[in-house]
Amino acid sequence: MSPVRLVVLNWLGLLLSTGLGITVGILLRRHLQRREPAAGGEESATGLFTDAIAYVSGVLGIMLGLMLFFSVQVYEEVRQSAREEAVALADVFESADFFPTSPGDEVRRDTICLMRSVATDSWTSAARADLTGDENTAAWAAQVRSSVASLPTRTATQQEAQAQMMTAFQEAQNARQKRILSSAFNLPLIVWIVIDLGVFVFAALMMISLPNRPRTALVLIGACLLFTMGVVGALSMFATPFTKIGVSVQPDDIEGALLRLEDIYPDKDWSPCERLAVSEFG
Repeated sequence: MSPVRLVVLNWLGLLLSTGLGITVGILLRRHLQRREPAAGGEESATGLFTDAIAYVSGVLGIMLGLMLFFSVQVYEEVRQSAREEAVALADVFESADFFPTSPGDEVRRDTICLMRSVATDSWTSAARADLTGDENTAAWAAQVRSSVASLPTRTATQQEAQAQMMTAFQEAQNARQKRILSSAFNLPLIVWIVIDLGVFVFAALMMISLPNRPRTALVLIGACLLFTMGVVGALSMFATPFTKIGVSVQPDDIEGALLRLEDIYPDKDWSPCERLAVSEFG
């Protein structure tokens, strides 16, 4: 299910829960007015309802706050993974300076094509929540690994540089894997059920606690519902960081690294890259 549909379904669930809560609240209020004395304990009963509303709204607010916090955390972790991937691949590119021109340029060219594929194909794959990753990006990653492994290591400096390149390449791979796995983050269904239940109970209690002011109760319920829908929409967007609704992680870091490297190494081969594999979503 697409993130947009998920957000819309969550909003519809909140609207339905609120409507049911208002209906149940009106029915319970009429039942209580018929069954219980009209005077005597009305003020104390109102106080009890106020306490119940404070409890329900407090628990619901804490839960929404924690969910939003964890969703933002997912978003920030994905941004950090994208930044680490860009920095690591730039290290691979620049470490080729320690090697002769021909094999060094081969590593640079393969790294350029890998970074371009990451910024396009891999991002498209992540937006579709494809946990297998992009085929063309994987093919260029294998090409970079092979070209780094075949570098000549005649001196201790070259041996150290090759080891550093392999380490940086593996760091880029690990960062990409974290980013890909975060693309399919979904909040458990029970979480949405609890939120809908909290909204339902809140709406019902509001209608019961304000028997002589139904319009005021509806205004308060509507205001709280609008705010809750905003929070639910925000946490859904943060929890799916590659969608282009609201907030999303863009390949700005990898594209910025490419621009910086092209500015520093203008004499290298920056021509368009061939495709080594057919991307499922590209």
